[in-house]
Amino acid sequence: MTAFPKSIELVKQYVESKRIPSAALAIGVGDRLYVKQTFGVTSYTESATAVNSRTLYDVASLTKVMATTMLALKLIENNQIALNEKLPRMLNQTVPEDKRNITLFQLLTHTAGFKAVVELELYLRPGTDPTEFLLNLPLAYEPGTNMIYSDLGFILLGKILEKRTGRPLDVLAREMVFQPLHMTHTSYHRLDRPIDPRNTAYTERNHLTGEWLVGQVDDPNAYFLDGVSGNAGVFSNIDDMILYTSMLAGHGTSKGKLFLPRKLFDQAIQNDTPGARQNRGLGFELAGGPQSFSGMFFDPGAFGHTGFTGPHFLVSPRTGLYVVLLNNRVHPTRRNKSHLVLRRELDTLVSQEFCQMFPNACKEGDCW
Repeated sequence: MTAFPKSIELVKQYVESKRIPSAALAIGVGDRLYVKQTFGVTSYTESATAVNSRTLYDVASLTKVMATTMLALKLIENNQIALNEKLPRMLNQTVPEDKRNITLFQLLTHTAGFKAVVELELYLRPGTDPTEFLLNLPLAYEPGTNMIYSDLGFILLGKILEKRTGRPLDVLAREMVFQPLHMTHTSYHRLDRPIDPRNTAYTERNHLTGEWLVGQVDDPNAYFLDGVSGNAGVFSNIDDMILYTSMLAGHGTSKGKLFLPRKLFDQAIQNDTPGARQNRGLGFELAGGPQSFSGMFFDPGAFGHTGFTGPHFLVSPRTGLYVVLLNNRVHPTRRNKSHLVLRRELDTLVSQEFCQMFPNACKEGDCW
């Protein structure tokens, strides 16, 4: 008997009704994988091909936790940076007075005061390092007094990591995160190093050229930064996402090998913004909160992240249950919002079916 049949059918229906062009779904518990299925085609163009488990997707803001957050945690583990370290020390330079007390902790929890987003291409020339611009940009609120999910804070964080290590962000992510987890098809894609588009999901049309974005990052700021940014830019497939999320389900352990110390991992997934619109840990979004994507899912400690192009993942640290959904809902246009409902419907269904399969895991009422 197929596991999680209702969850599979839901995603299949979304694709068959053309609410999204394609999807790749994975559901597992710890090291055991129960579902890995793909649906649909890479695009609505004449070049479309059927997606498979190796099809690459622009994972957008999943980059924040797959690359930037993981790199920050690895540097913390190696005593190369600290959560209470402030911007002047992190950048080894003078910063404007309103930003002198911003900490790594605040950048990771989206409480550093930065606006949600500003289009860098409107203010900077191509090839310009955005650090000085971001440091001189007026804050939206006093650091530590509010929580606004901010691409700008993570763009700056990416630059901090580069400066602290003296190495490019894409190289750091490859060598410190993706290679150790054997994620061999996950990487940033610099604009001057195009990939084979034949098994890559399309997103939108390039707002500069009008051509389809396929293998080039959809996010305008990451595109401006040559495809490599702390907020977006990573491409991955469902095979590699399974490796990543199973590590998270294992509390930082992958296939019996420690990737992150348990104490540091647990600190990353605690709620540091109670009462805010989103429950945020270090990089991760936690279940619950008025803007949560998690539906009636798992237990209150579940955590994950979403991406603008459509993908999301969610993990229960208590039961080890995880779900990953990759999709390219922004093809052909970002006006398609169907993924917002799909996430909540899917996560609720996965929770229900998990409790039917493993009733003892739900006896305390933690699951729906």
